[in-house]
Amino acid sequence: MRIFVGLLFLTNVYARKMSFRKIRTILPVALAFIAVVACKKEEESTTYPSLEGRVSFDLEPYLGQNETVTMTAEGAEHPEGGEITYSWSISPEIDADEDEDSDKDEGPVFTQNFGTEFRTYSVTCSASASGYNGISTTRTTTIVKGGLDGTGSITGIDISGAAGTVTDTEGNEYHYTAIGSLDWFIQNLASKESGQDGKEYGIPYDNADIMSDIFGRYYSYEDALNACPEGWRLPSEEEWESCFGESGSGDLMVKSQFNGTEMWEFWPEVKITNSTGFCAIPAGYANIESRSFSGLYGWAAFWVASDGDASSEDMAPVKYIREDNPEIQTFMADKASFGASVRCVRDHQDTI
Repeated sequence: MRIFVGLLFLTNVYARKMSFRKIRTILPVALAFIAVVACKKEEESTTYPSLEGRVSFDLEPYLGQNETVTMTAEGAEHPEGGEITYSWSISPEIDADEDEDSDKDEGPVFTQNFGTEFRTYSVTCSASASGYNGISTTRTTTIVKGGLDGTGSITGIDISGAAGTVTDTEGNEYHYTAIGSLDWFIQNLASKESGQDGKEYGIPYDNADIMSDIFGRYYSYEDALNACPEGWRLPSEEEWESCFGESGSGDLMVKSQFNGTEMWEFWPEVKITNSTGFCAIPAGYANIESRSFSGLYGWAAFWVASDGDASSEDMAPVKYIREDNPEIQTFMADKASFGASVRCVRDHQDTI
């Protein structure tokens, strides 16, 4: 209104000095300007309410190659009970030849085959409705594969010199090598079942079972004492010292990659040689009670059976190595809540 009054005032002023014909030329332009400004203000003041609730769908954080997953969206609510439309998108896009099992990307149910490439995908589900701002949720999943044959997610570990393999009751295969007077697993224990009592041992990284064969499982102390395959055991602290007492952390570390990403970060103080053949990867550690995980790419932590003097009712020793420290260290951890990796041993046996 102020703009309109101002323009009329200017028009009246010019009317005294200009011919009527000129005024007729200026006035339509002024009125058009007023209309544009009014429409713009109306557009800027228009806001839409948002849909209520929260979009959710299930997607495992890690999946195997060529695994097909069906996701169902729920949680979005229309304030007036109207129709909600769901749409899906994946980044990066999956090649057409790996996308044959995909459903169309509209609707609350979406099926996708994630192919064979070792990479991380972001899946976004959006909910929309006429007259409302939409809401969306994004989840990620990473394609992985177990094994140390060079075709899996973990690469860089040379198994050609391994002394042999052993298979547990679940079918997990472990390579082992002779270090000192013992045979040692060169990969972290992945067993979750016991032939004795049938209980589940340990937890997998990010609570995704497929990761057991990638980083191994994370065990409480009591589970670590019982989870090794028959004929194998958790090494004692004395046995650890007899095999690695003169070694530095770099002598146990192996230059490994996970899905093409270097695992141990470079620190000039630590010389990674894996001269012992132990093949430690930085799988980090876990809190068993909260099922949370820390230290990936920076730590490797291993339970050892206490020799008695160092342990207590609630605490037991953990051997650990860090990316930035050349020394193997020991600390006392809570037996029930701390989750560490396990390397099983047995008295050395000559192979034929």
